[in-house]
Amino acid sequence: MSLPHILLGLLDEPASGYDLKKIFENALRHFWAANLSQIYPTLKSLEEKGWLEVSEAPSEKGPSRRVYRRTTSGTDVLTEWLGGGPEIGTERLTWVAQVFMLSAVDEPLRQLQFMNKLRDAMVERLAALESAEAHWKSADPRYPDNLPDKAFYRHLTLRLGLSRMAGNLRWCEECIGRIEKRRVATEQGN
Repeated sequence: MSLPHILLGLLDEPASGYDLKKIFENALRHFWAANLSQIYPTLKSLEEKGWLEVSEAPSEKGPSRRVYRRTTSGTDVLTEWLGGGPEIGTERLTWVAQVFMLSAVDEPLRQLQFMNKLRDAMVERLAALESAEAHWKSADPRYPDNLPDKAFYRHLTLRLGLSRMAGNLRWCEECIGRIEKRRVATEQGN
């Protein structure tokens, strides 16, 4: 998956870089993250390639803002990318790398603290996704299978996020139990 293609997909409606950042934070954070420091250079590159048009629009706060709109050639690039089939690559999960190397912390209680913090983060993220789904369900009588196409496919990604977070939480609980069991056995000299 590439940030340029994701930005092209998000720009089916005109938006500023800041608007796009909010979409990442609110709708995509369970599967993709992007900072403004990544978004703006990518938007500039897409504009240079002719895949986006830029216009100035008034801002409620401060100077005017740049609003990006996908061009016909940008839509062609997006359609070609989607038509190429799923890109199943490797994900970079920093917290998994930290667990992989957790033996470097030679104190079982600190290892357990790390896993407890990770579990708490998973609980928080799962609750946020569950809240988003509950709000969506109560706000739209077409929910879930009669939603318009754009909303329907976005809902499918929300369901994946819910499933993954629930699985991550179960895994954290299992890990905490196993670490605790090892810690107790070590303390008892076994």
